[in-house]
Amino acid sequence: MLSFLAFQTGDFVLLNTINAQVTFMTTDNLGNIYLLVNNELKKYDGKGTLIKTFSDKSHGSINFVDVSDPLKILVHFRDFHQILFLDNTLSVKTDPILLDDLDLQQPTLVCTSYDNGFWVYDQQNFELVRFDQNRQNTNKSGNIAQLTGIELKPKFLIETGGKVYLSDLDNGIFIFDRYGTYSKKLPFRNITSFQVVDDNIIYSTESQLIRYNVKSFEQQTLDLPVKKVISTRYEKNRLFVQDSASVKIYSVK
Repeated sequence: MLSFLAFQTGDFVLLNTINAQVTFMTTDNLGNIYLLVNNELKKYDGKGTLIKTFSDKSHGSINFVDVSDPLKILVHFRDFHQILFLDNTLSVKTDPILLDDLDLQQPTLVCTSYDNGFWVYDQQNFELVRFDQNRQNTNKSGNIAQLTGIELKPKFLIETGGKVYLSDLDNGIFIFDRYGTYSKKLPFRNITSFQVVDDNIIYSTESQLIRYNVKSFEQQTLDLPVKKVISTRYEKNRLFVQDSASVKIYSVK
């Protein structure tokens, strides 16, 4: 998958453009793309054909969507402290989970976890808390501010490959094991979202795609075919590029 960093900008062929002001973009491992537009979650295939739409204003605004498991999609309504799980047709699978009922003080971030669990970051306690599918607390990181000497205000949380990644704009990416034990910090600042593939962290600046290998410490960059990029995703030989007015879909030669 990561050989795309050996390519040049001219190796990308524009397949489609989705004209919309997108507030959030992500992709699943099947090559589908999910866009949040006007508080509606839209699912497209890898060519940009709309498949399904989800909208439910009764829970407030959607702030985050985790499609790590495309059969059980997590949708976070941060203002109302609620999460929903959707199936692959964007139909609701379960009743809303009320985070205030889980003895959390200030839940600001969530993501899915192994065995149908989920993680919550509690900003007041500077703590990661994991719950299983029965909403029982199974693991806690402890106070991260005390562990690291840094008071975090993170913006992004994801579990993948047996590790949990917590990104803070001012301080970098904090890595934990799947049980919430703190491991290390990477000094990458101002990153609002990223992908993790094997031992590689992939993220973008306004004009470049960057891959960093956490084991070899090797970093590679690729010039993007679009300037003033907001975010990117790469799945199944497709590069998805979000700017302020659209999402462009490229195939890779």
